[in-house]
Amino acid sequence: MVMKEMPGYWRTHHYSSVLKKAFGLVSTRDKILSFKDSTSRQMCSHLSTERTLEWVVRPIYSNLQKLDWSCRPRTKPIGFIEAVHDLPNIKTYYHKIIDWSVAGQIAAIFSKKLVIWTPNTDVIIGLRAQYTTSIAFNPAGDQLAMAIFMMNRPWLDILDVGSNPIGHHGALKMLDPLEHPVSCLTWDGSGQYVVCGFGNGQISIVRVHPRCSKNVCDNKYFAHKASIIAIKFSCGSKYMATADELGQVYIWYWNGGHLTPITRWASAMCAFFDWHPWREDEIVIADSEPIMIALYHVPSRQVVSYYRRQDSDCIVTTLAFNKISGELVVCYSFTDVNKPPEILVLASMDRVVDVMRNHDDVIVHLLWSPDGKQLASVGYDETLTIWNFFGISPTNECKRKKLQRDAAASSSSSRTGGSVFGDGPESGRDASRIQCNRNKEATYRDLASSFLFKAMR
Repeated sequence: MVMKEMPGYWRTHHYSSVLKKAFGLVSTRDKILSFKDSTSRQMCSHLSTERTLEWVVRPIYSNLQKLDWSCRPRTKPIGFIEAVHDLPNIKTYYHKIIDWSVAGQIAAIFSKKLVIWTPNTDVIIGLRAQYTTSIAFNPAGDQLAMAIFMMNRPWLDILDVGSNPIGHHGALKMLDPLEHPVSCLTWDGSGQYVVCGFGNGQISIVRVHPRCSKNVCDNKYFAHKASIIAIKFSCGSKYMATADELGQVYIWYWNGGHLTPITRWASAMCAFFDWHPWREDEIVIADSEPIMIALYHVPSRQVVSYYRRQDSDCIVTTLAFNKISGELVVCYSFTDVNKPPEILVLASMDRVVDVMRNHDDVIVHLLWSPDGKQLASVGYDETLTIWNFFGISPTNECKRKKLQRDAAASSSSSRTGGSVFGDGPESGRDASRIQCNRNKEATYRDLASSFLFKAMR
């Protein structure tokens, strides 16, 4: 750092305004440096007797394994199937038909109803929703946005799912354009706006909190030429990305309900994307056919790394990042009808951590539990599979604690002369062995057949 003793040096080169703009500072409130001639002279005389300043860089992520993106991969495949649910007549021809809230509830729309349930419980709620085309939970998990196409008009309804009894509806709001349904919707990170994508490619931003007055108009953007199939925000809601049926992906700046276009990604067919869970400037975009997965850096407009498949024997159907490990989950579907779809877990473009199979048809939706430890996959076979991604089942925590208590009690009783399990070889069992017992020879298909199918009707 060099400071020159020249009158008006800082004022001439406008360092103050440039740095404040770069750091996003508010002049009336924030101050990081003082740019004055007196300060310059004082600091120069002080630094002449001190050691030179050193710039120390401490990376927040240590990439010792030279991976393509920030990732903390699992050392081995430890995931397993926890439950399989039957989803009869689920609206698979829509794009945002199922969502998992931070409160732990899963909502899905079927042919004539909306079903809300909590995994590992018997609490199921069914509501009439014959004309619903898209749903999304807000960030707090207490409200559900529902897009309805009724009387040839698109409507937006906000369902209060945090109240008791559940099912309090807000005022229906008719959206524009008319005669085009909402094909996809999502909330922003603040929970104040709902972003709606329409069948004609239009994007409308509806302010939900506080309640809009009649004089407030929705912001509308016309960039896509086809039905919008995906809308996702980056981890800090700095960016937003949208995709349509023609393979066009647009990346936008998000600023309190207003969008500014940044760039466009063109694919030959359908494209899928997801933002990195803790690096806001990175997004993974996958071309469905031929398969090409690319890591894109938004500020530099450059592809950091990519993978391209030469063979045309399969397509990508969806993908999602795990927010804990940073692993990328990619769903493949094969042209050979006798080969079931696969779920690949990638730690890098050239590193496959795990391969999971259970569905009989194309996998079109991936959802993560609130804690990021469970993965739900939904396919055209009308089944929902809940995978325990990290191999630790939350439903068995109480059982494991009970086993540990029983093992501790048995060991203490054996020390005192009593015996619980007898004197046979099985008496040497401990809780750690019971806890780590897994049938490693069983395939995922065998595990799937051991679970009862619960119909969500």
